[in-house]
Amino acid sequence: MSVEIIKSQIFKFLSSDEPEVMAIKGQWGVGKTFSWKKFLNEACEENKIKLERYSYVSLFGISSLDAFKYTIFENVVKREIIGTEASIETFRANTTSLMESFGRQSVNFFKGAPIVKSFNPAIEAISFLSITNTLICIDDLERKGKSLDIKDVLGLVSLLKEQKRCKVVLLLNDGEEGLEDYDKYREKVIDIELSFVPDPKECASIAYSGSADFHGRLQELTSNLNIRNIRILKKIERLIDLAIPLVNEFEPEILDQVMHTLVLYSWSYFCSNTDDDIPPLDFITSKGYVLLGIGDDEIDEQEKGWQTTLQAYNYQLTDDLDLMLAEAVKTGFFVENEVIKQSEIKNQQIIASKSENSFSYAWGLYHDTFNDNSDEVINGLYESFKANCKHITPTNLHGTVTLFKELGENHKASEIIDIYIENRREETELFDMDENNVFGDIIDSEVIQKFNNVHNQAVPLETAKQVLDRIAGKSGCNGSDETVLVNTTVDEYFCLFKAEQGRNLSNFITTCLKFRQFSKPTEQQREIANRATQALERIASESEINKRRVKKFGVSIQSA
Repeated sequence: MSVEIIKSQIFKFLSSDEPEVMAIKGQWGVGKTFSWKKFLNEACEENKIKLERYSYVSLFGISSLDAFKYTIFENVVKREIIGTEASIETFRANTTSLMESFGRQSVNFFKGAPIVKSFNPAIEAISFLSITNTLICIDDLERKGKSLDIKDVLGLVSLLKEQKRCKVVLLLNDGEEGLEDYDKYREKVIDIELSFVPDPKECASIAYSGSADFHGRLQELTSNLNIRNIRILKKIERLIDLAIPLVNEFEPEILDQVMHTLVLYSWSYFCSNTDDDIPPLDFITSKGYVLLGIGDDEIDEQEKGWQTTLQAYNYQLTDDLDLMLAEAVKTGFFVENEVIKQSEIKNQQIIASKSENSFSYAWGLYHDTFNDNSDEVINGLYESFKANCKHITPTNLHGTVTLFKELGENHKASEIIDIYIENRREETELFDMDENNVFGDIIDSEVIQKFNNVHNQAVPLETAKQVLDRIAGKSGCNGSDETVLVNTTVDEYFCLFKAEQGRNLSNFITTCLKFRQFSKPTEQQREIANRATQALERIASESEINKRRVKKFGVSIQSA
């Protein structure tokens, strides 16, 4: 049933004072409550609501009929202020109106009393008497308290219609457990039952009013992924509203990337736990050029399906700006200076990419054809790389190197690594693999080795003592720390352990030896532990007392 049909039936229902009960059923999250309130407000603005009073009631946590009745009374507002939440003032007006029916003396007593719900238990007892000719919306039927039975709710709904001449709307989730009594008694109670099953485009139209310039593009993106959950659609809109001031001064492609990525990541983050066909966010952000068919990573059938989904959405590669957006999806806020920084970098790349000889244009020779054009692809990328390497990220370098090597162009692959280093050597942070390879996308050993060499030459290395002072007692260290420790000789470890005294001595030794205790230690980590062990064996061999001192670290006396 289309949203337009639903809307027309709601308007028809509201424009009559004939007592009726309407049920609106639909899956959780598709916007039943959101749409009801939206259509109700529109009808109010167009003077199409016949009854003069309205009450919205959520049954969430309500455990008795008395509480249910009183909540209806408590939430009544006049037709003219539909869209305004019930408040102390509306409660005062309702109670004053009720007391007027008992005479002037009762009114004077009430007006002098504090507004406390339980100031007079009689108010609760008689409040339901005032509920007549009222439009009532009852939401969250399936979330009622355990002590309140659905058959009793429906019984009260029937009474409201038959004896109180009310119009009642029930909003409920289709397919939820615990609604058996609804199915059993609906024939006796429900006059109109609407099935609220909007398609993704209709859900986007409900969530996005069209008042913002980006709403059209946003509807296109969310519909592409078949997002129907209104809460998720609104979360996406909120994040884009927050992002626009951060990227508005850049090329329009930046905002489009932000929108494109936030829609995908939000859908993935909030929906993949309940739908195995939706790629998890970690999968998306950790895949680089594998999504383009470059590299030898083995993937299972499920991951193949995820890749097909990403390709259909035209998502090709995760860059540093995307990683900032992923964190925003998880946390609900942007680290503004980081987003601006990455947007500036990407903006320069986009400006460069608009030239005819750009790197992006050269990659089109690979993406956009099935022609047997390996030589053309290699030469185009090679020449473009030399011209544009100032705007190319390490991840893009790695993808190009990998492609060259897979097509048998090892020499050119090595050459572009060297060209990249020669042109960008002064950007020291660019070659820090600990910072720029968080997700392990860069796996080519030649790239890693050459980057590490550049970084190590540019950044003064600490001594083993300085590293151990900093990392002792902590849960981990970075690659630069390991580089220092693996390049420390047995003699240097011997002198270091002999020179230290007090608590530092034990901390230094245990930190070095723990590298062999990792579940899958690398060759480098094993070597650190081995050299420290050899130094301890030398110390143990010096005297009987040192044998015993070394033993407590797990170094065998026999081996000393």
